[in-house]
Amino acid sequence: MSDGKNTIQYTIRPANVDDLEAMREICVETSSLPMRDEKDRQFLLLSYCDPYLSYGDCFVALNENGRVIGYILCAANTREFLKLFSKNIQPQISKLGIRYALTTHGSLAAQKLLLPLAPAHLHIDLTESARRKGIGTALINTLKEHLSARGIDRVQLTCGSKNKAAIAFYKRNGFKTVVRCFGVCVMRRSTD
Repeated sequence: MSDGKNTIQYTIRPANVDDLEAMREICVETSSLPMRDEKDRQFLLLSYCDPYLSYGDCFVALNENGRVIGYILCAANTREFLKLFSKNIQPQISKLGIRYALTTHGSLAAQKLLLPLAPAHLHIDLTESARRKGIGTALINTLKEHLSARGIDRVQLTCGSKNKAAIAFYKRNGFKTVVRCFGVCVMRRSTD
């Protein structure tokens, strides 16, 4: 695909285990979480990257050289994802230390409260060079079609309430704000 404006060739396909290292690099590169040490890095990857490849629906955008330049990660069934996360990932995070365990406990509680908003949730990240070229929109549209084909009617996401660029991007892609509190903005859209 090409976006027409800033000519960049890219393709989108389902992610696989061979993409994990590139996805991890993008996750760390784009994170707003502090990276003080390896524990912070492991917490980030266990929370926002690795489990989705095992338990979710993931798509990657590749440049003309086949390098991953972005991804969209989705738990199509958040309820089931949270069960698997609690059983398999939360113990790994707890081994990192009490701060990580408490943060994860709070995040899981928040995700459970958000379940009535949408059955699915997503994370999307792009390298700096891939932004503002239509690739993020193409990833969202790919996921939207995938979820719709599976009969999943809504998807939600959470971002920082001060991240005006991200909020504007999500609004342009059909997301509407449903909750703003404690520094986060929860947004949702239908898949039809």
